[in-house]
Amino acid sequence: MSRKLGILGGMGPLATVEFMQKIIARTPAHNDQQHIPMLVSNNPQIPDRTAYILGEGQDPFPVLKQGMEQLQNAGAECIVIPCNTAHYWYPRLTRCSKVHMISIIDSVVNEARQRQYRKVGVMATSATMMTRMYQTKLAQKQIDAIEPDESAQLAVMEGIYAVKAGEVERGKQLMLPVFRNLLEQGAEAVIFGCTEIPVALAEQAIEQPEACLDSLDILAQQCIEWAQADAPEMVA
Repeated sequence: MSRKLGILGGMGPLATVEFMQKIIARTPAHNDQQHIPMLVSNNPQIPDRTAYILGEGQDPFPVLKQGMEQLQNAGAECIVIPCNTAHYWYPRLTRCSKVHMISIIDSVVNEARQRQYRKVGVMATSATMMTRMYQTKLAQKQIDAIEPDESAQLAVMEGIYAVKAGEVERGKQLMLPVFRNLLEQGAEAVIFGCTEIPVALAEQAIEQPEACLDSLDILAQQCIEWAQADAPEMVA
């Protein structure tokens, strides 16, 4: 495959590396040449997305746009962002982009629809939850969303930042009870709507694949399908 995939990453850096590993692992390749060429902007200095949306930080959009343009100039033919909260700026970025882009939010919601789920839990940053990026898209597909309560949401956020700090096991201990509680509330599956969550709950994704909507894994599969397709517009 020769089509170059651009990855606008660093949000966080561990999630970006995990995303690349998922693409490589899922690609049906028998040698180096059959893998997807990837151009990666792994920039951890992009301002905190949640902090800005909650009114406490610097706007990440100029740095996101700069990274996107650098990927385009380097020859990327499609750009993806392995960060759910950064999709708050996805509409603006697509208007600026000269190449095809794939939305992680749309990819996950479409997967939930294809699996014929009627009710799913959502685990994500407080900013993603507040802006209702997932809830709105799910409702458009007639899928109900179950959200963590206030204390559980605080645990999710603490777990996300633990993973960003390299404390993956601590992140798991904080987020695993929230995952289980959402299933107990009737969710057929839980969206891992922050790219740190699949890192922490990797075992659950393996042991209970039908109960997990791993945003990193689903986006990786969409990238492979794009790379194998005849035209970018064939990818949803």
